[in-house]
Amino acid sequence: MVDNTARQLDMLEPQRREAPQARPKVQPATQPATKVAFSPLERLLSVVLGLVAVGFCLCYLTASMHLANLTRTYQTVQNQVTVQKRIIADDKQTVGELSNSDRLNSYASAHGFAVIEGNIKHAVK
Repeated sequence: MVDNTARQLDMLEPQRREAPQARPKVQPATQPATKVAFSPLERLLSVVLGLVAVGFCLCYLTASMHLANLTRTYQTVQNQVTVQKRIIADDKQTVGELSNSDRLNSYASAHGFAVIEGNIKHAVK
């Protein structure tokens, strides 16, 4: 019983086995030979939508350029206002320094004048 029946059958089996065959490639369904054309309405709608899109783009560009121009103008005006405020502050300080009573008294005494407080007019806002 050294021989095994399963081995004996296994040795006979290779003769009966079939070799695997290559499967034939399946061709995809062929495309229809005729193309479906756009109808005149579809063409018109495509053109109109394209023109509307271009119009929106042009409006957006124009608005953004106008906004940039307004921003630049606003910044220029703000700079001019700041310069004028600084000039006004400097002028107020100069008027305050020039109208100081000690300065007036020293100038008057240096030039031989007398300061009478009643004759001095104060410009006050």
